Amino acid sequence: MPKRKNISIREFKPPDLEAIKSLIYHTIDICYSNAYPKEAVQFFKDWHCDENILKNAKEGYTIVLKKNSEVVGTGTIVGDEIMRVFVSPAFQTQGIGRLIMRKLEEKAVSLGIDVVNLDASIPSKKFYDSLGYVTLEETFLEVANNKRLDFYKMKKSLTRE
Repeated sequence: MPKRKNISIREFKPPDLEAIKSLIYHTIDICYSNAYPKEAVQFFKDWHCDENILKNAKEGYTIVLKKNSEVVGTGTIVGDEIMRVFVSPAFQTQGIGRLIMRKLEEKAVSLGIDVVNLDASIPSKKFYDSLGYVTLEETFLEVANNKRLDFYKMKKSLTRE
C-alpha cells in the first residue's frame, strides 16, 4: 500500500530550484554510484544543472512533491519527453514515483500527446518497465576518460479516457 499521506503536488516555481537540485544530486549519489563510473555520475549532475532545470520548467511542465516542507520528488515533461523524474531515496518504493508518472502522463494526454518518450538510467529501467514502458533501444554516451553512460530509450502509448 503506497505511503503517500501528507504529500502535496504542485507546479514548479523558481524558488524551488535549490531544493530540486539538491534532491536530484542526492538521489544520483545514492542510486547511480553502484551502476555507473564516477565520470557518468558527474555527467548526470552536470546535465541536471540550474540552467537545464529552469529551461525545461519554462518550456514544459515540472511538478514538485513535498511531504511536510521537504521536497521528496520531481518530474518534468517537455513536449512528448518525460525527464528528470527523481524521488528521494528515503521515499522510494512508496508509490511516489508512480504518482509523478501518472501526473506527467495525465498532462501529456491533456496536451493531446498519445505517446511519451523517456531515457531510462540503469537503476530506473525496472521501474519504467513496471509502468508499461517499452524499450526501443539500449544505447550509451561516451563521457570523460572514455567511460560509458549506458541507458535505455523507452516509450509508452497513452490511452485517453
